[in-house]
Amino acid sequence: MDYGIVLPHFTAFASEDPAHRIATAAEAAEALGYSTIWVADHLVFPSKMEGGYAFNPDDPFLEPLSVLAALSLKTTRVKLGTAVLILPYRHPLATAKALATIDVLSGGRTVVGVGAGWLEQEFDALGVSIKERGRRTDETIDIMKAAWTQPAVNFSGKHFEIADIKCLPQPVQTPRPPVLIGGMTKGALRRVARRGDGWIAMGNSPEAIAAPLETLAALTEQAGRSMADLQLCMLPLAAPSLDRLLDDLPGYEKLGLQHVYLSFRAWTNDFSELMQLMERFAREAGLGS
Repeated sequence: MDYGIVLPHFTAFASEDPAHRIATAAEAAEALGYSTIWVADHLVFPSKMEGGYAFNPDDPFLEPLSVLAALSLKTTRVKLGTAVLILPYRHPLATAKALATIDVLSGGRTVVGVGAGWLEQEFDALGVSIKERGRRTDETIDIMKAAWTQPAVNFSGKHFEIADIKCLPQPVQTPRPPVLIGGMTKGALRRVARRGDGWIAMGNSPEAIAAPLETLAALTEQAGRSMADLQLCMLPLAAPSLDRLLDDLPGYEKLGLQHVYLSFRAWTNDFSELMQLMERFAREAGLGS
């Protein structure tokens, strides 16, 4: 099992000297032995957030693909991941082009984590119906794969019609970057089984993902595929402490997870302390040894 970090490109971490902080975290992650750095995705927020959501709409949230493009030239080894990119917000060809560009600039280090989204006001502001998000996500995945692997893109769907279009450059990775699908709903798990190269799970303990993992295994079998072909990743959300997370690592490994990535902002709002937590986890988890 290997490990990654969520970059500090949003919330209060990005309110002061974000270029320095993001680059510092990325370069430190690479030096410490983390295998992946991840960006999250929101484009806009309603001015008033309800329901106890963790983001403050008055805090900056840097656009994720722009951040990865910049870091592709600041790092040399660590993989560059989106966790997760909300596909219905973007045209599939523009998204495919941006991700392929990052893959070219980084020498083939892109990991494409995607999702269907959930924040209705964000969909409304971007002129996309939240009711169409599942179908738009599926079509976007299919179009991106075609853009990355075929001489020309031809696609006919409910939301997109594309005829004999080239989208170059194609990614460095062959046959293409992996597409990991995030989400805990049955719809998301079905999308993993049918279209994904892997799953990005979310929860606060190994126990929280045991049942969804069983559901995914059943859906994958129904789709005529094998769980052995899927990359299984995890973002521990709301783990009460870094000590508890360290204790949970054997449980994640026992479930068959290959990658766990950490959002240290769960335990601090201070950038210096975030860096200390990164270093402590790397040391105690034996990264680079």
